[in-house]
Amino acid sequence: KNTVTGGSSTPSASKQDVEYAEQISQMANVESWTLLHFNDQIKVATGGWRSMIPGMGNIDAVKKMRETQQLLEAAMDIVGSDAGAKDLKEIGKKEKLKISLQSGAELKDINALVSQFESMDIMHRVLRYRVKNGKPLPVSEEDAKNIMQNDVKHAFSEREMKDMQRQRMKLMKNRKR
Repeated sequence: KNTVTGGSSTPSASKQDVEYAEQISQMANVESWTLLHFNDQIKVATGGWRSMIPGMGNIDAVKKMRETQQLLEAAMDIVGSDAGAKDLKEIGKKEKLKISLQSGAELKDINALVSQFESMDIMHRVLRYRVKNGKPLPVSEEDAKNIMQNDVKHAFSEREMKDMQRQRMKLMKNRKR
């Protein structure tokens, strides 16, 4: 606790929590998760005041987010801004090549984006489940992790859960190679 002001010694932490809660609320209240929504989230993450200070915009995390945003914008141009997780799973080599040429990204970056988007789609579906069932939304990343572990089984059908499990096993198998 800050003895001078009587407040918290980390005022930015509470601001971060408020911003996180706002992002979660926005995510929970859209009907379907699209590339456009994902891009909006990335814009919020890269548009903070720190990125405007000379030298601070070069921090690796900010650079990575900007690269992700360029990649997302290229993907939206190629597959449409209203594309969802199912649409991204089905894009072929031709579309990935177009995205790569437009964004300058490598195939592994495009595949990572698809994986990241799918994770966000899972989170979106869990949040939608909570809204529809009158449950509170998470207010911190820690809350979100706990909710994801507990509610994911309620937000997906048994078949979808098995498909996700197969996909995880396949990824783990590929990483061992």
